[in-house]
Amino acid sequence: MKRVLLCSGKIYYELKRHRVERRRDDVALVRVEQLYPVPAEALAAALSEYPDGTPAVWVQEEPINMGAACFWSLRFGTRLFDRLPFSTVARTASASPATGSMERHKQQQAALLAAAFGEVA
Repeated sequence: MKRVLLCSGKIYYELKRHRVERRRDDVALVRVEQLYPVPAEALAAALSEYPDGTPAVWVQEEPINMGAACFWSLRFGTRLFDRLPFSTVARTASASPATGSMERHKQQQAALLAAAFGEVA
């Protein structure tokens, strides 16, 4: 695996569809539905099959200043369980959770999915 994507909610289905459409069998998906308290043992077990150094990425649709991104960052910093480099993919910070434009939302969603899979620089 080139990376492990962690997420919660409906973004899982979009990530899964993107992985199938792009034939990205090199990216694992881990769905985390309990955020607090962190299910540390279950999460560590789910990640145990991936070698040390495999990038782990929290993916969320919400802007970076909303959703669980801040929580995960505070809990784990830049290393998940001290063995996986950890980062976040999310929309840019915003005062609103939605753009108000379906066209802009689709553009942002496409960019979000591409970034999650490492398809953009």
